[in-house]
Amino acid sequence: MPRSTVADFSIDRVQILDQDGRVDESMEPDLEGERLREWYRTMKLSRRLDERTIALQRRGELGTFAPATGQEAAQVGSTAALADDDWTVPAFREHPSALARGLSPQGVFEYAMGLEEGGEPPDDVPIMPPAIAVGSQPLHAAGIGWAQAMTDSDRVALTYFGDGATSEGEVYEAMNLAGVYEAQTIFCCQNNQYAISTPLEKQTRAATLAQKAVAAGIEPIQVDGNDVLGVYAVTKEARERALRGVPTLIEATTYRREMHTTADDPSVYRTTEEEEEWEPLDPILRFERYLRDRGVLDDETVSAIEDEIETELEDALEAARETKANADPVDMFDTAYAELPDYLERQREAFTGGADGEIAPPRAAEGARGDGGTATDSGVTEGVDRLNMVEAIRETLHAELDRDEDVVVYGQDVGVDGGVFRATQGLLDAFPGRVHDAPVAEAGIVGLGVGLAAAGYRPVAEIQFAGFTFQAFDQIHQHVSRLRSRSRGKLTCPMVIRAPYGLGVKALEHHSESYEAGYAHIPGLKTVIPSTARDAAGLLRSAIRSPDPVLFFEPMPLYRAARRPVPADHVTPLGEARVVEEGTDVTVVTWGAMVREVEGALEESEASADVIDLRTISPMDTETVRESVRKTGRCVVVHEAPRSGGFGAEVAARISDEAVWHLEAPIERVAGYDVPVPLPGREEAYRPDQERIRGAIERVASP
Repeated sequence: MPRSTVADFSIDRVQILDQDGRVDESMEPDLEGERLREWYRTMKLSRRLDERTIALQRRGELGTFAPATGQEAAQVGSTAALADDDWTVPAFREHPSALARGLSPQGVFEYAMGLEEGGEPPDDVPIMPPAIAVGSQPLHAAGIGWAQAMTDSDRVALTYFGDGATSEGEVYEAMNLAGVYEAQTIFCCQNNQYAISTPLEKQTRAATLAQKAVAAGIEPIQVDGNDVLGVYAVTKEARERALRGVPTLIEATTYRREMHTTADDPSVYRTTEEEEEWEPLDPILRFERYLRDRGVLDDETVSAIEDEIETELEDALEAARETKANADPVDMFDTAYAELPDYLERQREAFTGGADGEIAPPRAAEGARGDGGTATDSGVTEGVDRLNMVEAIRETLHAELDRDEDVVVYGQDVGVDGGVFRATQGLLDAFPGRVHDAPVAEAGIVGLGVGLAAAGYRPVAEIQFAGFTFQAFDQIHQHVSRLRSRSRGKLTCPMVIRAPYGLGVKALEHHSESYEAGYAHIPGLKTVIPSTARDAAGLLRSAIRSPDPVLFFEPMPLYRAARRPVPADHVTPLGEARVVEEGTDVTVVTWGAMVREVEGALEESEASADVIDLRTISPMDTETVRESVRKTGRCVVVHEAPRSGGFGAEVAARISDEAVWHLEAPIERVAGYDVPVPLPGREEAYRPDQERIRGAIERVASP
């Protein structure tokens, strides 16, 4: 059957230099020869850096490397159009742009050596570290550009990605959100004709990649990506548009003259004839012809530049080798969090040769035992508001927005509607310009937060239900949790992701999942679950003020449970468990809505139990659990997530590590079953109830 007709958009295509280096004088930018010569030097430096790095990799000195040979004009020309304080947000082959921003080849060598030092941004250049996950970083540029728009800044963010990335949904989400929020962002697609081995014609039916901007309502333009003058001109115009709140998608058509990475063999999918067709379009040869015609270059100047490059690369390589020789592996512990959790401190000590990996961590006497429980409610001073959980969350968000102008709240329906559970009701009226409704794009919502945080904001993003955080899992895992580590502490992501979760409200499919264990497995991310209104306020306040990213799960059945006193400005430290009740027979470890179920189960039991509400799943307060188990000798763990791989297994493992000789009975887990969460008609049969919990407690507590 014949192929159907595809809509064709009229997209402007710019070319100033032809393949022979002749210029269209009507479009030629007015630039000094010295500046043009510096562009040429940077392009040559990048090309020679590729050659040296590939050779070193073939000799086994370096790891996998992604050369940018053939794409120098697309990057150097676009970077040249930026101001010194504009942001660049690269993918993983953007060293020509980095060199154009003044970064040393040393960092490229170090990164190829497998050293985080190579991704560490300098203090004076606003640049994000390399991003390996394809198409994930444009969302960060949209977030940075949105931050600039909100502050009426004269700065923009430019992000690079390849033609392959345009098939990723997050690239479209980034363009769409940038258009929605009038972000000061430029999207630069380097169409090098291949997504690893897949040619462009097998990636899309679109006549151009630039036309993908049309659906997002942002400006599209196509440019000859091997023409450094043309790329400079269109990027300069795009920057001017961005400052007016109009993002642009630039498609720079170019050709990847080398392999995708040094692990790739392009001869398998490319022909010699094709490569020969692109040879005359080489961006450096074209630019050199132009500069020679202008009298900016001659043989002597070219030779001098090449000699300088060889010296610079040799010095950079020796410096990188010295970095590698002196690299201390213990550094891996030091940039995951702003402050090492106790358990990670013990791991670090064991790694460095501590006797048994144990450290006696400082214990906070106040706040850990009884905080937020009914035993302390009677001691709250007069005039303290009595709030349910959703009211406590709302009041805390209001107070933190009022306290810190860098806090911004956004998410699905959080504005006019006040959120599905009304946790943000009234905030839009109180803080116009700092509370924003977002499109239905979970990855986009979280990815924007990375950019907002990098630009200085403290974003509080709401995902409507925790079951839909999986749409954003790659952003959470690949970027939110790693930005501090990836940049060696130069950039951080003090972001809170709020999400209602759990069973008990008979919601639809995907609205009731309890997969906190999956997020607790991610280093660099803190995972928090309150069980009282008091703790919801205190933990959320700590989360918003935390220098590290926090995933804040809110148990839906507790949103409108009984009101309890919540002191103003109450702070509950992250990483500290709460002892709800004290007993002697058994330790019961739980969190979230299950705390209430455990309390109910114990009312009908003769067992005397220490009930521990973890509050923070990660980092877990191992010490409180350990000391309780050493006292009681027995333990039950209760959670509503599936049993296999649930966080109860981690609790049991910690006890096995640190208190196994004190156990007088096997640890028992009461959990959801290892089946998908049923629809509401069978939900009660799945959810741990008081009878199941009481039975486990009495079995374990029995002599």
